[in-house]
Amino acid sequence: MNDRRRAFLSTVGSVSVGGTLVLAGCAGDSKNQAAGRTTSDAGTTETTETSTAMSSTTGGRTVTTSLIRKETKQETTIYEIDSGTSGPTAYVEGGMHGNEESGYWAAEDIRTWDIDAGTLIVLPKANVRGVRHERREWPGEMDLNRQFPIGDPPKNALAKEIWAAIDDYDPDVFIDLHSSKGIFEREGDDGVGQNVLRSKHPKIVNSVGNAVKRLNDEYVTGYSDVYDFVSTPLTETKYARTPMLVNKMRADRDAPSCLFEVTQDDVKPKKRARWTKVFVDGMLDTWGIRASRMNE
Repeated sequence: MNDRRRAFLSTVGSVSVGGTLVLAGCAGDSKNQAAGRTTSDAGTTETTETSTAMSSTTGGRTVTTSLIRKETKQETTIYEIDSGTSGPTAYVEGGMHGNEESGYWAAEDIRTWDIDAGTLIVLPKANVRGVRHERREWPGEMDLNRQFPIGDPPKNALAKEIWAAIDDYDPDVFIDLHSSKGIFEREGDDGVGQNVLRSKHPKIVNSVGNAVKRLNDEYVTGYSDVYDFVSTPLTETKYARTPMLVNKMRADRDAPSCLFEVTQDDVKPKKRARWTKVFVDGMLDTWGIRASRMNE
């Protein structure tokens, strides 16, 4: 970990035992007091002091947890899963919008996955306060996914630390997990669900295409054709210059990037989360980070 990363991330501990992730201070017992954990205003537990970093490896795999916006109400955890084998780095993010639960539900599961090569970075709850209050915009009218202007610094402290973490990890592929009230391909619908907004990098075009085909062929069954997932180049939409993180990634970092949108229309939350995980699983398979095994 370099000096700049230490300046904005405080490692709170990681253990990998027999392929199962064990986080220091996450159990509801006296370990929480030792790690300086307190209860937030929403009744959830959050770390407010730096605990002793711990790490161990199994078969070369290491999991490290770090804090963004430490000791603030926006404090949230980022997970680094290092396979111990050389390969690309994928960055998966959920919880930008707190009312889109399928994204952070999926990301919370994804951060426990075993991987086969490279590194997997997961930020399950980017806007943890929005998640707690189940609000898209929180606090106040702050939409976290409108705080990343192309060509300029992020607009607020949380966005700046998220961007600094991305800069430090330098991912090869970026995947942002969302949901929408509507469907992109449905006539007269303003929603963007069942769509993957993506950059034009050849590898992201290929990997998104493979993941979408698998979703449609094997998982989106019993629905009309309008529910089939599609993929759309960001630059060919009205969102081309919107200050979203996925746009800043593709434009400022020239990184293969995509934003996954599953519809909330007649699709239950657990199924939305399942489809989201299948998509990420397919993406990681194409990038050689994790051999697809959602059907295990």
